[in-house]
Amino acid sequence: MKGVAMSFSGAICRVIVLTAAVVCGHDEWKVTCSPSQICALEGSIVQIKCSYTYPSKINNKPTVVEKEFWFTKEINGNYRDLKEDEDYSNRVNYQCTNNACTMNISNLRKSDSNVYKFRFTTNHESGKYTGLPGVHLSITDLQVQVNITGSTDHNQKRIELTCNNKCQLSHPVSYIWFNNKQNLNVNNQNYLLQTFNPTGKYYCAIKGYESFPSPAVYAPNIPLLSAIPSDEIVEGTAVTLNCSSDANPTAKYTWYRQNGAHVQKPISETQRVFSSIQAFDSGWYHCEADNDLGRITSRSIYINVLYRPKTCTVSVIPSGKVEEGLPVTLTCTSDANPAAEYTWYKENKILPNGSKQLYYLSAVSSKDRGNYFCKSENQYGHRNSSPRFLDVLYAPKLPSVSITSSGEIVEGSSVTLTCSSDANPAAEYKWYRENGQKRLASKNYLIFNYIEKSDSGQYYCTAMNNRGEKTSTGINIDVKFAPRLPAVSLNPSGEIAEGSSVTLTCSSDANPAAEYTWYKEGEESPKASEQTFTISDILYEHSGNYYCQVQNKIGRSNSTVSVIVVAGSLKLAAIGTTVFIFLIIIFLFVFFLLRKRRQSIPSPKHGESPNNIEQCQDNLSEPQEDVQYASVRFLKKQRDPVYANFKPAKTGKPNEEEEEEGEQGVEYATVKFASTTFQRTEGPEAGEDLAALYSVINKFQRPKLDN
Repeated sequence: MKGVAMSFSGAICRVIVLTAAVVCGHDEWKVTCSPSQICALEGSIVQIKCSYTYPSKINNKPTVVEKEFWFTKEINGNYRDLKEDEDYSNRVNYQCTNNACTMNISNLRKSDSNVYKFRFTTNHESGKYTGLPGVHLSITDLQVQVNITGSTDHNQKRIELTCNNKCQLSHPVSYIWFNNKQNLNVNNQNYLLQTFNPTGKYYCAIKGYESFPSPAVYAPNIPLLSAIPSDEIVEGTAVTLNCSSDANPTAKYTWYRQNGAHVQKPISETQRVFSSIQAFDSGWYHCEADNDLGRITSRSIYINVLYRPKTCTVSVIPSGKVEEGLPVTLTCTSDANPAAEYTWYKENKILPNGSKQLYYLSAVSSKDRGNYFCKSENQYGHRNSSPRFLDVLYAPKLPSVSITSSGEIVEGSSVTLTCSSDANPAAEYKWYRENGQKRLASKNYLIFNYIEKSDSGQYYCTAMNNRGEKTSTGINIDVKFAPRLPAVSLNPSGEIAEGSSVTLTCSSDANPAAEYTWYKEGEESPKASEQTFTISDILYEHSGNYYCQVQNKIGRSNSTVSVIVVAGSLKLAAIGTTVFIFLIIIFLFVFFLLRKRRQSIPSPKHGESPNNIEQCQDNLSEPQEDVQYASVRFLKKQRDPVYANFKPAKTGKPNEEEEEEGEQGVEYATVKFASTTFQRTEGPEAGEDLAALYSVINKFQRPKLDN
């Protein structure tokens, strides 16, 4: 219920079956319909009454009823007035006064059975109300019930008819009986037939409603018999015999055949069905219709079966196995009436020029080998023969080779080669590799359970029987495998001099071809992505282990090589030359110093004893054991040529700076100078003393290389 009616969901409704009223209300809103259930006869008139109440005012505004109507259907809040419904056109009228409405429905139909609801609307937007649950109207008609007593023989049984009404009428009624529209002047609800008229039709009515009688009851009429199909009946097809008779109660049927065979079907069926009729089903048929009021037999109908071809066979000349190249004749034989026409087939395909009883092959070949059958056909049907196999003997055809593997052939996987050839008798097979140089197997398949790199190559198979042999074209097997352990080399080999160039080479066997990457141990980034890796103007910091990684989509491998870098010969020569020059300079310096010393010794004064001179000479001639020290310092290695720096050595304790330099790798070398005795030959230079000389030789230290 939609609209305002929804706001009255708390309404109290009281329903009393049959004659009691239906009262629905909420506060002052109320609808009362009496009675709530009505049963009426078809064709009669029914009257439905409802009264209602409502508040006199809503929000101090007087309430005025604007519309009163009945409906049976409500769709999305839309209520259709019965007067506007075509099914009730000119059969419905309302009479409304003093908050009460009466609806009359005339000429009742069985389709009028429904629930009827009363609704009224007012001048208020919320003032709409529907009486629920409504009035249930049931429309019924009269029915004649047949009661049989006594003997089952139709001529002796006792028949009593009863006029039944499903509605409980509110007032006494009087019944009338008719036979073929003739009034039998019987006013009782029951009627006993004294004499039964097999052609009579008996029915009843209620007095005053004679135009709405019950359906008539009567014995079966003579059944009508028909056959489907009605023209020629072909053996093997479906045939249906129909038996129909007008009767009430409904007749039951029994089928008979003229030769005395009793063919009985279930009593509810009116048909005799042949799902696949045969020639022996030919004959006369009739049926019998029976109900409580009588039994009657139909006329007979003749069923004449013609037939399609009954047999169809194929014969072959010559029979058995046939050599390729010989002629063959196939013959189709069939029993049919009328004579059949023929169609030839091979493996379910129609053969050209195969529309006669004989099919001729002038010279059979391997393509003619197979199953043959023929179809015989006339206007009533067709029949196919059983297949006949034509066996043609021939040498093997060119073999074909196929590979069975799970995707790409990878070393270690399983691979099967299969050889197939069309041959009769079946061929034997042999496998070869590389143009038949080596025989591998004598089966139609060659299996590699664990294929290896060495199995790559061309493979062939030969098919042979007692009529010849053929060899297949080659099929290539390309075995993919991961890179083998790579071989690495240095050029030049051995120790590498600084400043020179070295080439590292890596090689590995792989399929597909491998990719190469060079790395230095301890470093993440690659050095090169080629098979060779060249280091030009090599430095000491390039020393270390290098490894080559080879990789393809199957796998990877790597090998390591050591690079040892030593000082170069040019640099050694430069250092040696520098040291030599420094030594020459020191020698010359000492030489000239001693010479100057000798020249500065005075001549003996007059009166001096020559012993003093001798003593001096003796002093000079004595070995000088004083040790002279030279400090040698190694400087950091520069990228430029090496220089040596000489300076006099300090005689005291080395200061802090010198100690720090010592911590950085300062090495001290002790140089001992032996005293030399000079024989004076001329002038005062003879006999000069040697002075202790200190020199500091700066030796270059190898620089620390940047990584």
